[in-house]
Amino acid sequence: MRRLSVLRILCMIGIIAGISFSLSFSVASETTKDIPSAISKSSISMPVLRGDLWQKMTNDEKVSFIWGAGHVINIEEELMQKIKKLRRDSFVTKAYEGMAGVSMQELVKRLDEFYKSNPDKLEMPVFDVIWDIMIKPNVKTGIAGRPLTK
Repeated sequence: MRRLSVLRILCMIGIIAGISFSLSFSVASETTKDIPSAISKSSISMPVLRGDLWQKMTNDEKVSFIWGAGHVINIEEELMQKIKKLRRDSFVTKAYEGMAGVSMQELVKRLDEFYKSNPDKLEMPVFDVIWDIMIKPNVKTGIAGRPLTK
């Protein structure tokens, strides 16, 4: 049973890493001013986690998803700190800034509350919700210094 949980976590980390790299390339090439529209226009070849599936996941699966995404964000932030040529004002830097001090359980709780309170927004991708309710309120500017839109 424990081996299955570890395997599930490793798979989730791999999936998150793939999504992260796809998003960073597609977001970097977008000319839109808002991250959610950039994500929805991306050419991700795998399904994006949305509220309808989020609500069906167990707490452990939700934490695993957040844990995997957090690792990708931490790895990229560390690389940007160590290799200055990689430093840029990206989604990762905004996530790192906007979610400082937020625990995985708190993030899961806030996502659960959002989807429960907004049943009409179950098609909204989880990362759009994270951007709107967790990151955007805590950053001064948007990605690449763009003004934040409401």
